[in-house]
Amino acid sequence: MEKFGKIFKLIRESKKLSLKEVAGDYVSPAQLSRFENGKSNLSVDTFFYCLKRMNISEGEFTTFYEVYYQSEDIGSSQELYKALELHNIDFFKQQIAIFENQYNNSGLASDRLMVAMLRTFMQRCDNAYIVPEADKAFIADYLLSIDDWGLYELWIFGNCASILPSKSLEILRIEIVNRTQFYNNIVENRQRVYRILLNVVGHLLNRGEERSSIKFIRILDNMDILEKDLIERLQLKFSKAHLGYIQGKSENIQIMKKCKNIADFLNCYDLSKQIETTISQLTDM
Repeated sequence: MEKFGKIFKLIRESKKLSLKEVAGDYVSPAQLSRFENGKSNLSVDTFFYCLKRMNISEGEFTTFYEVYYQSEDIGSSQELYKALELHNIDFFKQQIAIFENQYNNSGLASDRLMVAMLRTFMQRCDNAYIVPEADKAFIADYLLSIDDWGLYELWIFGNCASILPSKSLEILRIEIVNRTQFYNNIVENRQRVYRILLNVVGHLLNRGEERSSIKFIRILDNMDILEKDLIERLQLKFSKAHLGYIQGKSENIQIMKKCKNIADFLNCYDLSKQIETTISQLTDM
């Protein structure tokens, strides 16, 4: 709980609240001080009570915690995504060796899973690298073993969708809805689910798998993406136009170009580039 106490103290002090003000009548300021300094723990009820006294939700506290300590988690570290951007194969080879050694010593499934995920990132850096079938199966089996998906499972699915076989994606298509019911009740998290599903649709369309794409698009339609999620609605519009184009509706290329213009207008340059690349691939065929 030492890390929790440290984040708790940072939040309290940023709000200019004293220990006494946060403690209220539920806990002594001295006990709260010991918690902040990593010398004792708080009960769950007391911890949530104190968060409420600071007008901080549990979700906000978790976000602060993850941002502050993300460098300690390879899965959320900026170092990993920087290596991906630079196609730094050596970084991934080093990390794979670390987690393979940890798995050999600990036997923990989480270490084995990270090995498989890092190999997925390697393939994104080098198309010539092939992720072993055993790794693909391990990732799919892990996701199917978890009853309620959280941020970690969504991170896994979102980053490995491009290497999973279509049969696995078909199975997981249903599970991402069934297993994120609790997670989706948190409004800000629904956007992550939208993005992952849109990502999968893009991979399937690039593979030319129309039927599977249609099923994922139907899920997104049923989720009724909110108007405030403008970028996700734009991506869905583009995906539908892309699907129509490969089904023979050549006029849909104009809708796709309009989506690119909107992305440019909104300064969404990564999305604009993705759309431009897709249009070029389709029209050059």
